[in-house]
Amino acid sequence: MKKATWILCGLVMCAGCGFDERIPIEMSSMDQVQPLGKEKSLDSTIRFDIGSLEITGADKTADSYSLNLEYDKASYSPELRYDLNPTGEEGKLSFNLQSTRRSGVRRQRYNNRIRLALTNSVPLNLTVNAGVWEARLSLSGMKLARINLEAGVGGAKISVYEPNSIPCEYVGIKNGVGGLDAVGLGNLDFRTLEFEGGVGGADLDLTGEWKNDAEIRIKIGVGGVNVRMPRELGVRVETEKHFLSGVQLEGFKQRDSTYYSNNYDDAKIRVSVRVETGVGGLKISWI
Repeated sequence: MKKATWILCGLVMCAGCGFDERIPIEMSSMDQVQPLGKEKSLDSTIRFDIGSLEITGADKTADSYSLNLEYDKASYSPELRYDLNPTGEEGKLSFNLQSTRRSGVRRQRYNNRIRLALTNSVPLNLTVNAGVWEARLSLSGMKLARINLEAGVGGAKISVYEPNSIPCEYVGIKNGVGGLDAVGLGNLDFRTLEFEGGVGGADLDLTGEWKNDAEIRIKIGVGGVNVRMPRELGVRVETEKHFLSGVQLEGFKQRDSTYYSNNYDDAKIRVSVRVETGVGGLKISWI
C-alpha cells in the first residue's frame, strides 16, 4: 500500500511540474480595486491552478476587494469578473488563472502569485480552488457566511485569529496531496464543518470563541488528522474503524458504539463529530 501511495504522489507531482523550455518566461502584473457600493453580500470564487495564493481581509472598508497578480503571461491568462445583481445589493467576484499551453510548465512558473484582500464589511461566501503549490487564507476580521477550500498539490494554511462577526453556516475543506494546517477554526462560529483528507496529514485547531453547537464530519484519506479541541466543549464522536487505521481519543468514555468526552453532560456547547477513517488515523486531543 505504501509503495502504491508514493507512486501516486509522484505521478500527481509530475503532472503539475512538467518542463517546456521552448517558451521563455514573461512575467507581468495586474492590479485591481473594486469600490464597495450598495452591496449587502459578496460571492467570491477563486481558481488558481499553479503558484502562490494569499487571501486576507481588506484594510479599507470601502473596498469590495483589491487584487495584486504576478503571472507568466507567456503561458497563463487571467480572467477577472465582477458583477452585480439588478438591485446592486449582491456582488459576485470570479477569478481564474488558466494555462494557455497544453504542455507542462517549468518549475520557475511557480512564480505566479496572487494577493487578494476581500471586504470585511458585508457577509462573504468564499470558494477557493488552489491547484499546485501554496495557499494561505488569513480569514481574521471577515464576515464569512460560507467557505469552501479545495487544495491540490502542495501546502495550505488557514488562520482565524478573531471571532467571525456573523454565524458561518458551512465550512468545507478538501485536502489533496500535501499538508494542511488550520488554526482558530472555532472563531468561525460554524454550524457544519466537513473535512476530506487526501494524501498528506492535517492539523485542525478548533480553538476560538464558540457560541453555538456544531456538527463536524471528517473523512480521512491516506494521511492522518490531528484535531485539537477546547477543553470546555462537550464532544460526541461516532466512528467506523478501518482495519489499517487508528483512532485515538483522549479523555473520552464509550457508551454503546459512541464516544463522549468526560465533560459532555455538563458542557454548555456540544459538538458532534462523525468520522470515516481510511488508511490514515485520527487523534483528538484537548487544549
